[in-house]
Amino acid sequence: MIGAIESVCNATVAYDGKQALAILRYRSDESLAPILKRLDAAIVTAQDSGDRVHEWNQPGTKWT
Repeated sequence: MIGAIESVCNATVAYDGKQALAILRYRSDESLAPILKRLDAAIVTAQDSGDRVHEWNQPGTKWT
């Protein structure tokens, strides 16, 4: 699913219909192709290992 949530900027979310598989942040200058490549890799990680990839609230990360 690709969409927009008005109050959330610079995020991609992969959702399997039951739960989020990955929540990624991206820089405003990052193009769509690398974002989707990272999202695909995060989905594979979640499906193979069960570990969800969550970049949104990582301490010490600066996204400006």
